[in-house]
Amino acid sequence: MADEETDIVWRGDQHDFKLRVTGIFFNDKHQVAVNVSKGNEFSALPGGKIKFDETSQAAIEREFVEEMGIRVKAKRLIAITENLFEWGGKRTNEVNFTWLVEQIDPATLFAKDGWEQEVSWRNVTDLSDFKPASLQSFIRDLPLTPIHLMNRDLESN
Repeated sequence: MADEETDIVWRGDQHDFKLRVTGIFFNDKHQVAVNVSKGNEFSALPGGKIKFDETSQAAIEREFVEEMGIRVKAKRLIAITENLFEWGGKRTNEVNFTWLVEQIDPATLFAKDGWEQEVSWRNVTDLSDFKPASLQSFIRDLPLTPIHLMNRDLESN
């Protein structure tokens, strides 16, 4: 999705910064929802950018309505990840808040970004293509208190 005026994002010629939120959402078979990239290079948790004047908790609840068309409640913060990677020829620093979420309403809503976000259900043992890689094991075994992760998918200078 394109950046919106209120998204907490900075884009430069060679570098980007994003403040993001993602959600760990399980179905009744204990499979986790993931989005698969358009070229099938990797999978990631559903989510998006946090907006100015918005908490990460409010952001993940909004993102699930916008992208998946369901209402969720953010149950607890699982991880804060400092994610450094290269995308589209730019180095990116991303700070990502990952929440465990649960659906609170069985009704399906209009998903604003439904065309962009196709959800796949994966067993927690089938995340070999998942990014950021440092979060994989914490999806399998959810920590009881929030963790701080550093993920670097960049070559050192």
